[in-house]
Amino acid sequence: MFLAQVAPVAAPAAASSVNKFYIIGDLDAVKPDVPPSWTDVILHNLGYIALAFVIGWLAKKALGWVATKFGNSPIAEAAVAAVGKALPALLPAYALLFIIKENAPYLAHSGSLHFAALSTTFLASLAHTTAIFYLVEIPIAWAKKIADQTDNKLDDILVPMISTVIKISVILVGGFKAISIVDPKSSEAILGLLAGAVVGLAFASQDTIKNVFGAVMLIVDQPFTLGDFINIGTHEGKVEALGLRSTTIVLVDGQRLAIPNGDLANRAIVNITRRDFIRAQDLVHLETNTPAEQIQQAVTIVRELLANHEGFDPRHPPLVHVTEFSDWAVNVRYMYWFYPASAAKQLEFNQKLVLRITEKFQAAGIRLAAQGTPQPR
Repeated sequence: MFLAQVAPVAAPAAASSVNKFYIIGDLDAVKPDVPPSWTDVILHNLGYIALAFVIGWLAKKALGWVATKFGNSPIAEAAVAAVGKALPALLPAYALLFIIKENAPYLAHSGSLHFAALSTTFLASLAHTTAIFYLVEIPIAWAKKIADQTDNKLDDILVPMISTVIKISVILVGGFKAISIVDPKSSEAILGLLAGAVVGLAFASQDTIKNVFGAVMLIVDQPFTLGDFINIGTHEGKVEALGLRSTTIVLVDGQRLAIPNGDLANRAIVNITRRDFIRAQDLVHLETNTPAEQIQQAVTIVRELLANHEGFDPRHPPLVHVTEFSDWAVNVRYMYWFYPASAAKQLEFNQKLVLRITEKFQAAGIRLAAQGTPQPR
């Protein structure tokens, strides 16, 4: 809004609009007049400008102190601090605008009114850009507050990325608008040059752009967050960092893998950390000449050991069945689900389970088959 205000009031194509400026008004309507004393006019106006600078500096210090009192409200803190940072640029700029407006007859008499109005409007445009640059901290603070309320750490990465893009956009748009005030033709040439440069960069850095968009998609879709253990088909490890170009994964052997975001975003990602449970299964190999009664006894023993086991959930009761005869064994397969999905606890329980099965089988005289050794039936 501010950037639009500093432009000439009417359409630039109209001849009469060249001398119409924000706040200062229509220069063609100004009647030249001789100042009583140039010295008095200059000193008087310098005093106003100095006062505006002092007030802006004091306001920045005062509002900066006030902002620290809003520790429990980051949005209010950012708003007060942003206003404090914007005032030192806005107050002198507006002081200059009103000074030019009040002294327009004297400047018209000296022939410098148009230059003074154009220069001051240009400075006001830069002041507006500066103010907006600081004021965008308010929505950024709101976004940070929302990100802090979510469990996914990728939201914390997204906010600084968006913040950087917004601030760069404010600088580019504000700078272009300020140049267009001084010389519209130059601004058009610069805009064309920038457009050509953007197209050239887009072709030259397709992989980089692909990776940046890949980072955005990973943050938006959130298939994982920092610290999650994932499997991407060819590698498995913990997500350590997500950047604009690549994601760093600490593999199970301790090595760090940097994989381009564009590649990662197109892969099937298995998030091991987010699973609700761990499914475990194994085979018990009994000798092929084991009597049917002992096979049934072996199944009963395993079922009893898995009944209401540690990590048991009634939604997934354990399964124990004789599955097949092989050349060297009778296979009994057992399967169970462990809640919650803690790999360390599940491995500890599985160790206890194997030891108890071995102990029970030995006590019952049930013999286990040696793999690859043919057994008479």
